This record gives sequence, C-alpha cells and structure tokens, in this order.
Amino acid sequence: MTIDTRVPPGRTSPLLDVVDDIVATVIAPSAGRVDAEHLFPAEGVAALAEAGLGILQMTPDLGGVGTPTWIYAEALMRISAACGSTSTVYMTQMHCGHPIRLRGTAEQQQRWIPPLCNGTAIGGIALTEPNAGSDVATMRTTARPDRDGFRVRGSKTFISNGDRADVIVLFATVDPRQGKDGISAFLLDTASLEGFSTGIPMRKLGQRGASTVELHFDDCLVPRSAVLGDIGSGYPLLLDSVTASRISAAAQGVGFAEGAYQALVAHAHSQGLLAARARDAQDLQFALARIRSEIYAARSMLLDVCDLVDAYGDEASAQVSMAKLHCTGIGVRLTAQCVELLGEDGDLVEVGVERRLRDAKVAEIYDGTSQVQSMLVARDIRLHASSKT
Repeated sequence: MTIDTRVPPGRTSPLLDVVDDIVATVIAPSAGRVDAEHLFPAEGVAALAEAGLGILQMTPDLGGVGTPTWIYAEALMRISAACGSTSTVYMTQMHCGHPIRLRGTAEQQQRWIPPLCNGTAIGGIALTEPNAGSDVATMRTTARPDRDGFRVRGSKTFISNGDRADVIVLFATVDPRQGKDGISAFLLDTASLEGFSTGIPMRKLGQRGASTVELHFDDCLVPRSAVLGDIGSGYPLLLDSVTASRISAAAQGVGFAEGAYQALVAHAHSQGLLAARARDAQDLQFALARIRSEIYAARSMLLDVCDLVDAYGDEASAQVSMAKLHCTGIGVRLTAQCVELLGEDGDLVEVGVERRLRDAKVAEIYDGTSQVQSMLVARDIRLHASSKT
C-alpha cells in the first residue's frame, strides 16, 4: 500500500487517484504549452468532466458526485500544482453552478448544472466591474424592469471563461440607490442574448490559458425566467458565492506552492544538487524541508476550513477569509523561494517554477484581495472581542 503523504490521515478518496491520473497523463504534459501559447485548456477540463469530476460537490441527480468540500479543494490543489490555467477554468465551472444550485428553480438547475458537470457547457460568473473595486454596493450594471423582463446595461471585467461561456450568472442592480438591497442575480443564456458582447482575452502575468475578458451589456433584454432567486436577494447569494470561490483561490495557492516545490526537487535531483557530497547540499535540503513543512501546514488548515464550511456554512466566513489570506500568501512566498533556490536556473521556462510564481500572484488579488481578507478577519476579531465584554 502506498501512503499519500501529501494529506493528513483520513483524507483519502479513490476520486483523488483519478484526478492524479488525469493530471499526469493529460494536464501536466500540456501545461507549459497552454501557458506559452495562451491556449484555452479545453482538453484537461474535458478529461476531468468525462471522468465524472466536472463539479464534484453537485449531487448525483444533477450530474455531480456529492463530495464534501475538502475533496474538491484537494482535487483543485493537485490540478493547480500542474497547470494554473486548467485549475481556473475548472473552478469557474463550479463557481457558476454553485449559485444555480442554491437559488435556481428545478428547471434552471436541470437545464444548466448537468451540462456544466459533464463539460458540454462552459460557465462564468460576472461580478467585478470597472472602477468598482471590492465594494459591491457601488455596482453600476443595471437590470431595469421591462414589460417582457429586464433591460441590462453596463459592463463587467476580469471575467473568467467570459468569452467561452454558454451560461453566465450575472449580478446586477435593479436600482443603484438601494445599494446592496438592489442587487439581483440573473442566469444568462449567451446564445440567445442580443446586445451582449465580450472583449478580447486579456494578456496576463499568469494563468495565461484561462480566458479572462470584459463583458458588455447594451440594452440586453433578459426574460423574467432568467431571475435567479428573488429580485433584491442577490447580495446574500453573492456572499455564498464568494465563500466558495475563496476556498478555490486558497486551494490554488497551496497547489502552486506544491507544484513549484515538486519542480524544484525534480530539477535539483536531475542536476545532482541533492547528493550528499554536492556543494551546499545540506543548505538546499534544509530549505526544502521548510518549504515542504509550510505546504503541509497550509494544506491541513485549508482542509479543516472546508469541514467548517460544510458544517456551519456562512458562520465560517472568517475562517474562509483566513484560509484565503494565508494560503494565497503561501503560494506567492514559497514559489518565489523556489525560484531563488534555483539560482541562475530559476527563470528557465522548462524548469516550470517561474510559471507557478506567475500563476500564484493573481490568486492574492481575485475573489477579494489579501487586504479585503485582512479587513474581514479584523472585523470578526472586533465582533468577538465586543461580545466578550
């Protein structure tokens, strides 16, 4: 029996063996080319979907497996370790399906979630706006009531899968004066949406194969059947959605660190740098020991937070913010250390460590920046301090 020492005891699942096989045979071999040529990683995402791993947490009646959150997070770590672009497209499928499962009608769920799970549909979620930053109360994309539905006007930016999406969960306001109380969610079928357009894919530091675009809504008529939940109920759904996406970003951070560490070890071994008689071998071994320990600790933290989310939902939001803050920070810091330990080989594309560093940086920014996560954790500290006085 081979023990998977990456994870704590009890954190095993046959599904993860399938993930490892797809990563080794499909995702990892193409990761360098996906990054260098800015290729949408359709093959890797399709392989995961065809193996029944499209959206792990979805219930079987909707095409999923019904796994706990920790298995999803662990799977995403392993995908991220190999290819940041594939991990972002893969997790965005879940980010789109999650709010549909939470608030969608039975008809909306059956129409979109099975195709998202089996890979025949690509999903997106549209929240961020130009100049709006992290303050969703300043949202300016409007959905004005119309006789036949709603007229959507405005723009969204930094939308993963936006130019590829068959379905998009859109957050817009029915009245900007109402702040967060005006925010509503809509389920958009892009094939039948007149007045909808996308920008060209953005040229990015990392995750270059994961298509990221602006979305433009020019008086789009959206039918009333596209409302997700109730009008004005979008803000709580938005909070539920970002909890899931922050788990994803945290998992990516750990995965990027793991991928950089494994690439460094492989390169050092191939060059004889870990041999007992090699110059500075012990210094390198000690540095690797510290990196491995930090990855294991971050992974354990994240998996425990996943259990809290499954048990307590939004009540674990502070812990989710801590995991996002810590794990994405680990991703940047440890991948940078791996680059430094390689010395003059640190920026060689074929080694693959520099790619993980580039991929890691953006995870600190999206789904709420590290500063936003610090603010949320600080708010929770103040809340609990005041409750004890």
